Amino acid sequence: MLSCLKLKNNSKMDIEKKFKQIVADIFKRDIKDLKGSTRFVEDLNAKSIDIIALIAATENAFGIKTSAHETSKNKTVKQALDYIKRKLKEK
Repeated sequence: MLSCLKLKNNSKMDIEKKFKQIVADIFKRDIKDLKGSTRFVEDLNAKSIDIIALIAATENAFGIKTSAHETSKNKTVKQALDYIKRKLKEK
């Protein structure tokens, strides 16, 4: 499941697919239903524990470190993806 999502390369499609798979696994949704505009709280009914799991899985899968302040700004899947891409460039 999530442990097999280690990033092999940093292509945009690979990043998007892996992140959406993480989101789908945590929120028990079909990956095809996740769009850039999908909102974590309003559309996926995210609770605090879900967000913590999402952050941990994302950090693990992409090898990045985040802060609660930075990640709290990400309200949609697209915003989170843009944030991940920025963090990967900083590596």
